[in-house]
Amino acid sequence: MNRFFPHSPTRHKTAIFSFAVIIHIVLAISPVTAEIIPKQAVSWTDFSHITCIAVSSDFAYFGTTEGILRYHRFDKKWYEPITVSDGLPGRTISRIAVPMDDDWIAVETENGIYNYQSGAQYWYLETEFPAQYAQDSRPQPPLPDLFMPFGYRMDPKGYFSDNFFRDWQITAFLDDQYNTIFIGTWGLGPLKSDIRDFQAELIPCGLLQKRTDAIYIEGDSIWLAGSQGQTQHQYRNVRYGVTLYERSKQKFSYIEPRYIPGFDSEVIYDIATDEKNIYFAGRHGLTVHPRKGDHYFTLRRGDGLPDNQTTALAVAGDSVWIGTAHGVAFYNPSADTVLVIGKKTLGNLFVTSLELVEGKLIIGSTDGTFYIDARAKKVGRLKESESVNKSKGAKDPFGILEGEIRHLSVFGDMLYVSSNRGLIAVNLATEKIKPELQLNEPVYAAAANENYIAAAVEDGLILVERKSGKRREFTEEDGLLSVNINTIVPDGDYLWLGSDEGLTRFKWVNPERVD
Repeated sequence: MNRFFPHSPTRHKTAIFSFAVIIHIVLAISPVTAEIIPKQAVSWTDFSHITCIAVSSDFAYFGTTEGILRYHRFDKKWYEPITVSDGLPGRTISRIAVPMDDDWIAVETENGIYNYQSGAQYWYLETEFPAQYAQDSRPQPPLPDLFMPFGYRMDPKGYFSDNFFRDWQITAFLDDQYNTIFIGTWGLGPLKSDIRDFQAELIPCGLLQKRTDAIYIEGDSIWLAGSQGQTQHQYRNVRYGVTLYERSKQKFSYIEPRYIPGFDSEVIYDIATDEKNIYFAGRHGLTVHPRKGDHYFTLRRGDGLPDNQTTALAVAGDSVWIGTAHGVAFYNPSADTVLVIGKKTLGNLFVTSLELVEGKLIIGSTDGTFYIDARAKKVGRLKESESVNKSKGAKDPFGILEGEIRHLSVFGDMLYVSSNRGLIAVNLATEKIKPELQLNEPVYAAAANENYIAAAVEDGLILVERKSGKRREFTEEDGLLSVNINTIVPDGDYLWLGSDEGLTRFKWVNPERVD
């Protein structure tokens, strides 16, 4: 400092003060997440713990422990949430304020006070929270006694409860002055009620549970589940199970196996469907849900499965292939019969993934890659010596096919095998193998299209451009909800990423991004 102000101590102090003010102003007006491309990633997670509510002329905003929910008051539908994937600087919203025209959003998170300008699409650090635009949503018991949906009750002292002796505290309560009350809870999510008849309605948004291991796309709907049911949670009355996300309606509905007769598994590893049934591969068997009716039933060892723990599914027509902790089974739902396949070869395998490719079932396991050729009635190990024309120089340099297989995926005539030794692509038509990514680390899941190959690794997502070979790594700084990705499902220009923190829709074909 003496270099700049060598003569006057008073000037020195004034300059320091001015410099500090300038730095503060620069920080206050600078975007804090300039690297995140808007809509590159959009995420959903467990938004059921609500801290505060604010309303504008069009929207009701719910602050949660994982970001902001936006409910359109007149369209009566959810818009995409605002989370760390959108650059939100923090997860827990302790205060929220909005003007009536929705021109900006101000929040206080665990990291400070920030303002989101809708025009700039960035979050800016602020010095003060605009309290004059905030609405007091703290519940003040006694609350109005609302008429609840079937199975739920309300205590005007500030609680909801259900028929399973669970209760959830009401944490936010706000009258929008247009005949609607918006309600936030600690674990049950958001509700609303018409103030004229006091009829309450659950309006769920987000995932029933954070961890996502299974993603199954069925037209407009996405089925989601995971193995979080086996973990401990810091909150009381946490719910586990399956989420159904209907995209066009932005509608979420939940299935809680613990309270459904015939649905035996809270931990779900895979989901698949056919025209008649929905199948859930879980820790305690294969659960079948006929579309006609509201009942469930679970197949176990006593029904012919080689093991109660079912881990993977592949469905085609009237054929349901089931991976288990001890081999593979075939289920015919029309005949209601179960057969164990390849017991001698596959009986000791812990199956991790299944893919059907032109009449062959490809099997990923903790002991390598296998196949069942139903037409040739052949069962064997998929490996270089049997599937490669060595004269063409193709090879499996890291022994990936014999490693611990994490995930299988198919694009065109190529099978992508992810293992603890890396990623490899197998052309099942030409029997040629080529290493797609020279990685000295595990690959947990992969997907491919005409232009890119995506791989989930220890530190996030790697995207490889086929033509140039350029690689780009994506982490939480780029909008991923988490770097711990469990599964990848391609969907046109998007990838659906299931992680330990929830679900992310990632735009892997994005002309606005410079890789």
